[in-house]
Amino acid sequence: MYRRLRKLEGKKYVRHEQIAHKVGVYLGTIDARNLTNVHVTVPTKASVYTMQHNLLLNDLVLFYEFQAENQGVQFTYRTEREIRHSMIGEGDNQSKLKAYNASRERIPDAVFFFKNAEGVVTTTWVELELNKKERKRYDEKFKLFEELLSSKRLDDQPYSYDQVIYFADDVKIHNVVNDAKRRLVNADKISIRKIPSVIIHERWEEVMPSGSNGERPGPDATD
Repeated sequence: MYRRLRKLEGKKYVRHEQIAHKVGVYLGTIDARNLTNVHVTVPTKASVYTMQHNLLLNDLVLFYEFQAENQGVQFTYRTEREIRHSMIGEGDNQSKLKAYNASRERIPDAVFFFKNAEGVVTTTWVELELNKKERKRYDEKFKLFEELLSSKRLDDQPYSYDQVIYFADDVKIHNVVNDAKRRLVNADKISIRKIPSVIIHERWEEVMPSGSNGERPGPDATD
């Protein structure tokens, strides 16, 4: 794997960044985006927090993909970088940074699409919270949610949303989210959930569909 990474680094498709002592990450470059024709923004820097956040989001996507397959429903998603690219568009770095800073609170961490057996799609604004923010930021965010959930689609948004789901383990975040939504007309469309325990404790065998990685563990299987 590292040999391949070094080859990709040599061709300028990835670059290595040190984010902590003896901890580094490889980030895709603009050349890699152009080669793959993927419409996403390219990260310019990384931190331990952003990497933890991104990896947990990846796990959430994987969890819901497995769950959807088990339940026989369709699940698709768009990442924050895809949404940001579609909202901010092209331009030089300075203009894109200005556009991002003006709209960063109006971009979700991800969008999940759940399609049931009747063909009805539920479009979900997803927020993953690892740290509690200032109360003012939640109040401002929830004003946006009231607009989003009361309208077919806002002009600056790529989708109309049916619900908002927060994921967090900190009880303080649960309290502030539940308190902030009480004042909204659309409070019933906003929920907060714990990060699934299969992710936290890496018990993926509990949700993996049959045949995806061999057979399901039997009753005598242990962690």
